[in-house]
Amino acid sequence: MTTLPEKKPYDKVREVLESIGGSMSYRPGGGPGGVWVLELWEKTTEVEVRDNKVNRLDLLYVAKVDNPKTWADFASAAELVKDVRWKLVALFSE
Repeated sequence: MTTLPEKKPYDKVREVLESIGGSMSYRPGGGPGGVWVLELWEKTTEVEVRDNKVNRLDLLYVAKVDNPKTWADFASAAELVKDVRWKLVALFSE
């Protein structure tokens, strides 16, 4: 029997971040969700995960609707937005 590779949340974002020398890890806890910790060029930013609410990482994917509010507003195999590298780097200046 062949098993498919496990898909992790934000795999596509992680691949882009790693391709430009960054890293991404998940820290559980802190309420109903956890925190994604992103590191790039000696800078760190954190993105909180709260229930099924849209966060800054979700907005790096193409949504099915104009103003996404929950995870249901994205396809399970959503593509990344155009200029994702620049938008990802911009997260470190917010």
